[in-house]
Order: sequence, then C-alpha cells, then structure tokens
Amino acid sequence: MRVDVLTLFPRMFEGPFGESILKRAQDAALVDVHVHDIRDWATDRHRTVDDTPYGGGPGMVMRPEPLSRAIRSVRGGDGHVVLLSAQGRRFDEPTARRLAALTHLVLVAGHYEGVDERVVERDVDEELSIGDYVLTGGELPSMVVVDAVVRLVPGVIEAASLEQESHTGGLLEGPQYTRPVEHEGSRVPPVLLSGDHKAIAEWRRSESIRRTAERRPDLLASADLTPEERARLPRAVTPRARVGDDELIRAYRSGIGSYRIAARFGMSPATVRARLRDAGVRMRPARGAQRAPTAADVHRMRKTGMTIRELAKHFGVSHVTIIDRLRRSTP
Repeated sequence: MRVDVLTLFPRMFEGPFGESILKRAQDAALVDVHVHDIRDWATDRHRTVDDTPYGGGPGMVMRPEPLSRAIRSVRGGDGHVVLLSAQGRRFDEPTARRLAALTHLVLVAGHYEGVDERVVERDVDEELSIGDYVLTGGELPSMVVVDAVVRLVPGVIEAASLEQESHTGGLLEGPQYTRPVEHEGSRVPPVLLSGDHKAIAEWRRSESIRRTAERRPDLLASADLTPEERARLPRAVTPRARVGDDELIRAYRSGIGSYRIAARFGMSPATVRARLRDAGVRMRPARGAQRAPTAADVHRMRKTGMTIRELAKHFGVSHVTIIDRLRRSTP
C-alpha cells in the first residue's frame, strides 16, 4: 500500500512516522509512506499557498492552484484522495478497514480557514473528520488516519490480534488482565485462570457487551449481536427499532420467556405471545419450562470459580435463578 500525505508542515510527521509499528511496516515494505510539502507546487518566489476569503471574514483560505497541482501530481491513476476537514464524515473503524483495502491513499491536511471549494469539488474523493472539534490543521488527523489504516494492512499486525479489539463487530473490547494474579487486593477473574476456553470466550463476549452498554450504548443499535444477546441488554439501552418475527422466535426458542423478551424489546408480553402464535410458534406452558440459562450451563461456569453474583451478572438473570439452576445440576 502507498500513502501520500500533502501538508504545509511536513516536519510534523517525522516523529510519528519514524517510530513503532508504522516504522516497522515501512521497513518491511508492507506500506510506502511519503510526505509532501504543498508549497513545492506554488509558482511564486514566496511559495504562497493561501489568500484572504472572498466575501470577507477572518483567516486565510488555501488557494486552489497549488493544491490542485499537488493532488494531481501524487494521485496518479489509482489514488483515492481524502481531505481531513472538520466538515467531513466521522472517521471510524469500518472506514479504516475500507481504506486499508486500497492500494493508494492520498491524504490532504487542510489548514487555515479551509480549502477553496473548487478543489473539493474536482480533486477530492471524500472528506473525513476524526471528531466533532476543531484543530489547528489536518496534520494530526492525517496521522491518526494513517495509524488506524496501516495497522490493518495484512502483515503489519498479527491477524489474531485484530479479531478481538474495540469496535470489532461494533463492540468495545472487554477488560484485560496479566500477571500477577493479585494486585493491591484485586484478583484476576477466576474464569480466566480456569483453562476452560469455551467459558473464557463466553465471559469475554459477555464483558464486551456489558462494557459497550455502559460506556457507548450508542453503538449497540448497529452492533453484531444475536437476538438472544440483544434481548438481554439492559432496558435503558435497548434500541427501539422494529423487531422482526425471526428475532422474537429465536429469542423465545433460546429459552427466554415472553416477559423478558417484552421488556428488552419495548413491547407488551401479550404482543410478544400474539406475534409468536401468528408465526406458528408452539408456546411453552406458562410455568412448565426452564428459563435460560440451563442448569448445565450454570454448573459448567460455576466450576471455573465464579461466584453466584458473578454468574447472575454473566447470564443476565437474578441470583435466585442461579441458585435454582445449581440445585438442579448434578456435579
């Protein structure tokens, strides 16, 4: 992958691009990064790249002639041009993955009061912003984009390390622990020491969902969740989008009762049951069936050393339900 950065301040990139993963990626020829001074395309002896805005107002605007020449010079026939601007669409993980699939990326670091609109219309493919705030220029956002994109280029980082990260699948990453087992009175969760890989995976998934619900509930509407996981979300963060019959059916067949489904999806229990019946689902007797989780599930997780309250939090049920399941299980 080739990355070209057009900027008025090329020396700002010397440190970030010459250290750590970005440097190793360049040394390994996995990515080819070039930083260009836009002033090199100015034609006057003062290397002028800005002027006062038409219509008046404070500040300066980047002139179209040198910037257009710079973009067209480096983009070649395959360059995708991105202008870093406070007016751009929010840069996120899916965008980083999309850009990482390109063979040639051209980043334009905007500056001053902005860029002449004619450059945007003719020479820019898209505008991106790294957040809803204003910086002194597009240099720092360009560094952020390069860092986020380059780490996704195949071979730069071990593929397995990219599978369970924040924003993978629309969720935040859960808590991480390393040695020692106990630090200042706080111990590593017992499940991580159990050696039960299935239980560990379930715990990490549960913690990832919980942390997202607590810290970034806005991500849950588009997160990659199963109907069962979505049904167990805390009521306050459950998206109120239209719930399809397939989601209701899958949630009900997983063992969740109609009252819990109704609470999580923002509808009445009667509506849930009516829609399930209309869809041809055979309803369970009112008190005859066991709710999820199963006794076997609880017993297996209990063997990892989790307490009753930890189990209740993990499965999204009350501690009374956990005690009931433990009584039914056979060691």
